[in-house]
Amino acid sequence: MNRAEFLQAFSFSCTPQVAWPDYPLKPSAVLVALQESAHGLEFVLTRRPGHMRQHAHQICFAGGRHEYADESLLATALREAEEELGIDPAIVDIIGELPSQPVLSRSMIHPYVGFIPHGLNFYPDPGEVEEIVKIPVLRLLDHETYYVQRVKRLLYHELVFIPHQGQLIWGATAAIIRRLADQLYPHRSQMVRKLPDL
Repeated sequence: MNRAEFLQAFSFSCTPQVAWPDYPLKPSAVLVALQESAHGLEFVLTRRPGHMRQHAHQICFAGGRHEYADESLLATALREAEEELGIDPAIVDIIGELPSQPVLSRSMIHPYVGFIPHGLNFYPDPGEVEEIVKIPVLRLLDHETYYVQRVKRLLYHELVFIPHQGQLIWGATAAIIRRLADQLYPHRSQMVRKLPDL
């Protein structure tokens, strides 16, 4: 999949509507960064360092909590991408947003989808980023690779797990990716593998 193909699919699809209970959650935002490479379009994710208090070692999108100085949640996502990866907000081409996603750290994540230039050099902050993880878009949007587990004790009602080359993407990041896959390929949404309920 290249940029033009993704844009066509994204522009002709309907964003899924998701309703969450009215919990007092702190607003946060992430940048669902897409970058073209010699291998096609890729997601640009990060792996959190082990010393972090929350989400240590997890693979996730660059992002974080909304701050008072941020003029919007989009500004939050772009600021965090700049702080974590050195991405200049001015070069990010935002094409839309995805449904919000709650996390157990009592935040509501607002994901924004945007393209960053091919060949862009990253300058990761070692305090927040242990590794930059790039994965082909088509690989992560494949419903047949997802595992879903129904739960009853969380803010949401299912957990999504996406294995990739011995690694595991799960939690809010996997849920956001699955939501994007559902938007682009709604006819495939029931192809996920079900795990026993918790």
